[in-house]
Amino acid sequence: MIEQAPRIFCLGVVISLALGFLVSPIASAQTVGSITQFSGSAEVHRGGAVQNAAMGTPISLHDELITKPDSSVTVTLADASTLALSQSTALTFDENVVSGGTRQKTLVGLLSGAVSSAITTAMSGGNPTFQINTPNAQVGVRGTKFVTRYGEGPVRPGFQGCQRYTDVLVHEGTVVVSNRANPGVLVDVKGGYETTVPCLLPPLTAGPIGIGGIGGAPPAAGVPPPAGRFFKQ
Repeated sequence: MIEQAPRIFCLGVVISLALGFLVSPIASAQTVGSITQFSGSAEVHRGGAVQNAAMGTPISLHDELITKPDSSVTVTLADASTLALSQSTALTFDENVVSGGTRQKTLVGLLSGAVSSAITTAMSGGNPTFQINTPNAQVGVRGTKFVTRYGEGPVRPGFQGCQRYTDVLVHEGTVVVSNRANPGVLVDVKGGYETTVPCLLPPLTAGPIGIGGIGGAPPAAGVPPPAGRFFKQ
């Protein structure tokens, strides 16, 4: 029996390690925020499973949140930043790095629809700490309140053959926008201005809000909606 003791000990260690690997995906699931405003119908896609969203539903890293037509959802992140999803919007939560209670980097993916963002602590050592990626653009935050919309549909005047557009409208601060296919060409968009990224082209020179129109997204919390077609009330 004494000779078997080391074997029993080793077996116990192996079992403990195996159990650790089995539970680690669950234990490592990181909650990045929760739903604090809700209207209509929405779904949370997580690890191949789908659940109906509701007030208070926690949002975890790598979740995909999808709103249905005539619906809207607001997610409040741990640092009190808010992401307000318009109807027919799909948003993924791809990366969230927090150190010492401060966000180092948050990355979300806008697959379709529109999201209005009110971001706190947007800068860290002069670098943006919050970024939205769409299929053809990346939006790095140097400010606080802005709207991003991605859509595929009719060709817009002056862009023959292009059916993919990312629009960015900035309420406050500055947002830096580039095309993911050519990230070296950056356009700074200041409060009161907007830009568009068409297909694989660089962002357009920023112009005053209203020059192009990017309607469909609800305003972020604390942001008065601009006049006209930019938001559906």
